[in-house]
Amino acid sequence: MLTTILLDVDNTLLDFNACALASMKDAFAYFHLPFSKETVFPVFLEINSKLWTQIEDGVLTKEQHYQIRWKTILQALGIPFDGVTLEKKFVEGLHEYAIPVEGARELLEYLKSKYVICAASNAPYEQQIHRLQLSGFYQYMDAFYISEKIGHQKPSKHFFMHCLHEQGISNEQAIVIGDSLQADIQGGINANIQTIWFNPSHKTATNTCKPTYEVDQLKKIKKIL
Repeated sequence: MLTTILLDVDNTLLDFNACALASMKDAFAYFHLPFSKETVFPVFLEINSKLWTQIEDGVLTKEQHYQIRWKTILQALGIPFDGVTLEKKFVEGLHEYAIPVEGARELLEYLKSKYVICAASNAPYEQQIHRLQLSGFYQYMDAFYISEKIGHQKPSKHFFMHCLHEQGISNEQAIVIGDSLQADIQGGINANIQTIWFNPSHKTATNTCKPTYEVDQLKKIKKIL
């Protein structure tokens, strides 16, 4: 019997892309750097995605990520500025943005009446807790499983087994919901847990990483759970 939801945060509940865009616009303005959404944002998305894949693969640490992310982006854009300085300002701003994904609050209200809801995230602990509080989503959570507190990160089997152990449940009693095919869906597969892939941009799953369910809108999860 399903009892517990392991729920991703960024780009599942909170619109990380919108939050990141707002924060980088603030940071660029603060340092009087040239900014264009059409120019800067696609480069950020591409480089940030590649770096997070390396983190999830275990070949890059989060500390290294913060040291090189904006340095690499600025180099690609041809903007002469210190990447670490911009990174610090960007992260400070990101801490204060909590823009919900469409349908997130309605989904949480629905799930809260039926299941134990656990936030499951690889992002920094203090940042996620604060952003969940800002959005009003904190109140829906029964537990918070953040990789830096656990010592393992998604998609590691150990991350998800820790969640199950803490909840005192078996893998059959849980389901993972998230937008990342690698971190959330592959992570659930690694721990033999059912998964729901939130896939609003209609990406294609790989042959080796197939979710149990797939939705392109959060409201459609109500038909599954």
